Amino acid sequence: RIECHINDMGADLLTISGHKLGGPQGVGAVVRRSEAVHIGEPLIRGGGQERGLRAGTENVAAIAGFAAAAVAARKKWEAESARIEALRDRFEQELRQISPKAIIFGADVARLPNTTLFALPGVKAETALIALDLAGIAVSSGSACSSGKVAASHVLAAMAVDPALARGGIRVSLGAQTGERELDAFLKAWKRVADALSRGKPGLAA
Repeated sequence: RIECHINDMGADLLTISGHKLGGPQGVGAVVRRSEAVHIGEPLIRGGGQERGLRAGTENVAAIAGFAAAAVAARKKWEAESARIEALRDRFEQELRQISPKAIIFGADVARLPNTTLFALPGVKAETALIALDLAGIAVSSGSACSSGKVAASHVLAAMAVDPALARGGIRVSLGAQTGERELDAFLKAWKRVADALSRGKPGLAA
C-alpha cells in the first residue's frame, strides 16, 4: 500500500503477512534491523530451522508463493496505490453527497490509500452491517482481526472519538479486484440503508 523501510521507521522488527501482498494465507516474515536485535526465546523448539528461532518443517510452497507475490507487489505498488487512492477519494466524495453528516476518520491526514473508516451519527455499525450484508455488501466494523466482535474500535477510543460515534464505525477496504462497478454497488446499497435507518424503518432502525 505504501513504501516501507525498516531503517527509516526506526523499527527493530517488522512483521509481514503474505496474504496482505496477494500471497498465500498462513505465511509471513519477520525482518530484523540487525542480528543484534534479540527476538526472544523460540515458542517452538526442536530442530534448527529458521536459524533456531522456530523449529518445524518450512512450508516451502507457501514461502515461494509469498516471495512471488512480494516481487509482483513491488513492481506495481506505485501505480496500484494511485489507482486505489483515486477510487477511495471518489468513494468518500460520493458518500458525503449521500450522507452529508457522515464522519470520515482521518480524512485530512496521511493514511493508507485503500481503507475508509466512517460513521453516521446515530447509526450503530452492527445495524448497518446487517443491512449491508443483506444487500450483498461485505464490510466490517473494524480491523479483520476484530471481525465478529461488536465492541467499539480501540483505535477510535485511543483517538478520543466519542464512544457513541465510535460504535458506528464502518470499515470499507478496496483491493486489486475493486473497481468502479463495486463502488457503485456499495453506494447504491448504502443510500438505501442510510435512508431506511434515518427514517427508523422497522427491522433496520438502530
